[in-house]
Amino acid sequence: MADPARQYIERRSEPREPVRQPARVLHGPKLALWADCTIRDLSRSGAKLEISHFYKLPPRFVLIQFQEARAIEVVLKWRRSDLAGVAFERIHPLQELEDQRLAPAREAWLALQSGLSR
Repeated sequence: MADPARQYIERRSEPREPVRQPARVLHGPKLALWADCTIRDLSRSGAKLEISHFYKLPPRFVLIQFQEARAIEVVLKWRRSDLAGVAFERIHPLQELEDQRLAPAREAWLALQSGLSR
């Protein structure tokens, strides 16, 4: 019988790096709806998030990557239990934010950054 691990075929276009970074999902009018999550792996074009399966994710949302000071507009690609895969559409640096639609993301980042640097 063939070993299932040997038959695995990588379908991603680029490798993902395992990480464990705190993040926040924002969506809705004025990005008022939010939930904390953990980024479990990361590539240049997407990520795998860990977030409670009780939290319903919309098809598009903003992800705050606290450690990198970025707000990322993402598209939900898949969801299984407490895991979700997202593709990055547009990345915004929070230190020099130009898009005022994302002002609530900057405010959340500023409010929480001191507690995350410990």
